[in-house]
Amino acid sequence: MKYATHKLYEEIKEYEETNIDEESLEELADILELVYTLGKMHGASFEELNRIREEKREKRGGFEKGLYLEEVLDYE
Repeated sequence: MKYATHKLYEEIKEYEETNIDEESLEELADILELVYTLGKMHGASFEELNRIREEKREKRGGFEKGLYLEEVLDYE
């Protein structure tokens, strides 16, 4: 798993360094492949990982608007 995680960081760096759409899409495809590989290592199939993603999206929303949560405060 350590190799796949290291490779994921490498692919993310390559994605960040490109500004050409075609190359960006190729790097994103590599990242996606690594995410699915890591999911398998944790016992999840492609379908299971997508189901979890869809449930989280329904519950918490997606990232299309460029908004993301920076901090959660728990007052309990």
